[in-house]
Amino acid sequence: MLNDVLNLTLNDLCQLALPLGTTVIAGGDALDAIVRWASVIAPDNTLTALEGYEVLLLTPGTIDGDALIHRAVEAGAAGLITLDPLPTLALSTAQMLHLPVLQLPPNSRLRDVEHGLLKLFLDREGSAERRSIQIYQQLVELASENSGLERIIHELARLIDKAVIVHDKRMHVQESALVPRLIEGWDDLLETLSSPDLLPHAFQDRRRLPLQTTPTLLHPIPGTHLSRLITPIVTGGVGRGYLAFVAPTVDFNATDDLVNRHAAVICALEMARAKAISEIEKRLRGDFLDGLVLGSLTETEAMSEGDRFGHDMAVPHVALVITWQGDRHPSYRQLETIVNGLNNRRAQSLFARLHDDELRLFYAIDAASPIPVARQFADEIQLAARREHPTVRVAIGIGSPAARVSGWRASYREAAQAADLSKRLKAEAPLYIGDLGIYTFLAHPDYRADLLALRDSTIGSLIAYEERQRADLLQTLEAFFKAHGNHTQTAELLTVHRNTLTYRMNRIAEITGLDLNQPDVRLAVHLALKIHRLLGA
Repeated sequence: MLNDVLNLTLNDLCQLALPLGTTVIAGGDALDAIVRWASVIAPDNTLTALEGYEVLLLTPGTIDGDALIHRAVEAGAAGLITLDPLPTLALSTAQMLHLPVLQLPPNSRLRDVEHGLLKLFLDREGSAERRSIQIYQQLVELASENSGLERIIHELARLIDKAVIVHDKRMHVQESALVPRLIEGWDDLLETLSSPDLLPHAFQDRRRLPLQTTPTLLHPIPGTHLSRLITPIVTGGVGRGYLAFVAPTVDFNATDDLVNRHAAVICALEMARAKAISEIEKRLRGDFLDGLVLGSLTETEAMSEGDRFGHDMAVPHVALVITWQGDRHPSYRQLETIVNGLNNRRAQSLFARLHDDELRLFYAIDAASPIPVARQFADEIQLAARREHPTVRVAIGIGSPAARVSGWRASYREAAQAADLSKRLKAEAPLYIGDLGIYTFLAHPDYRADLLALRDSTIGSLIAYEERQRADLLQTLEAFFKAHGNHTQTAELLTVHRNTLTYRMNRIAEITGLDLNQPDVRLAVHLALKIHRLLGA
């Protein structure tokens, strides 16, 4: 998939054969120099037998100041590899003459280094596989030490000298590690690469990712000299995210392709482990939240338990209850994922519990005006849900702020009531219990029979006519009250001609026998409509 050239360079040696941890200490601007062989240089070697394009492995005691640097340049050497540190003057001379000097990591064995280089010259493809296995083994060691995904990704970036990004299934960045040469403009680049639209088409259906015959794809990043090498992260037969390497296009080689695939396996294991831990913690937090809602925990117990979760229980909290509208909708697990994704970006303290057919949230809001902040978060949830599932809506209820833990239970009950009213009213926006006013009275079960009787005595004949004729008269009446009785605005809301509206309003008057020009009648009809919307049959 990736292009290879016949000539090896010092960069190739660093990536494919030299021990991990080898550093460039001089002449870094000439690492694209061609190398055709490796020669071990002893202290008494005059370099007269060199043919040019060799990389020189300096045995201990070889270094004799900058004289060696001059002799190496005159002999056409491509670079030097050393175990011993070079004197400052020698390094300055190498830098000035553009002669790369590579420092091996401590405890390296020069004979092993020589063998590794010879294998590369004789079998480049095999060297790529060996180097990828070396990196894989190092990552496995980190994973076995429970180092975490962040450290693994940063170590990987250091080993391959390329930026590394781990995306989740929605292309949100989970971890990233950059290299110094890509620092400029990195934040903007990261935002660009997080766009699902830039994802290769073959990788966009995450359920088909395990079936991909091409596990990695290299594609240019628009408007830059960079490319992204990307591979899916698959666990449980489903794509869970993506691992990407970012670097100048010319820097990619066959080793990167292998390392990318091997490292994706490590990422899959780390993500699966993190998910398992998260599920356990989520269950414990959910049990704790159930105890608060049921009132089985004292305030002292709740404060202590909250501290164990690292949650500040002393700040005000607002309860939110979120549920899908209608009978046909996505799973509640998907709703939970949407909320968690939003909250991760906001870095807000949140307790969440998925319970039957509702998602319960307790939102920590240390602000002077908690309800506007809660409304904003609820609006974001609705917008995100609509973006992912355009054909369905969510109902969200917001409870009153609870300054202390003892008030969480009451806040939840209010949020649940507001969410229930939101579903019945098919509300387009989140409902705060403090704004519902008359609806809380209308929803009271003790008054149901009397309220339905009031409705039937006022607009019962219109409801019966509507069921027989499907004449849209109830919808017309709703629009009439929404427009505060203004006929022009009512017609605009209904997108009908004013004459059509006049005809409908006359029919309503004929069927009900009511004069909507009378304030008391108008109030009764408006109330009856609210009862009908809320209580239904």
